[in-house]
Amino acid sequence: MNSTSRSKSLIFVIIILLITNIALLVYTFVFLKRGPQDHKKDGFTSALRKEVGFSDDQIKQFNVLKEKSWAAAKADMEHIRRIKQALFDLTKETSVSDSAVILLADSIAKLQKGVEINTFRHFKETRQICTPEQMPKYDSLMKKIIRQGRPGRPVGGPPPK
Repeated sequence: MNSTSRSKSLIFVIIILLITNIALLVYTFVFLKRGPQDHKKDGFTSALRKEVGFSDDQIKQFNVLKEKSWAAAKADMEHIRRIKQALFDLTKETSVSDSAVILLADSIAKLQKGVEINTFRHFKETRQICTPEQMPKYDSLMKKIIRQGRPGRPVGGPPPK
């Protein structure tokens, strides 16, 4: 592959990443920042109470897990945002090496992998709070959530202010 076609491919990838990021930002600001609605205020916590049957004590245990998970996710997501900004800043350069783009993309991938592993651990720890009778209901709720997807939002959402 010559350098011209490599540059075109690199520009194409960067443009796709930018479009994806812009779409995610628009979605976040338009749909997730509208303000809390009473019935959705504590979405997942409310679902744990209503659909799984969590008691007040279980909700307290979950909130402790959520705070810990959110703190880790927030730090990683901020780091990912900074690297994406650095990647975007490369679009302003006239000449960018493939290795620079690959290095930044690999950094994002490594951090995202950590976010996914922490999310898995959070859901596993949350499942351990369930009684044996609640586990099938929890599993069903998780399947629904995974099918729906929740882009741009770490596990459990931000902690209450």
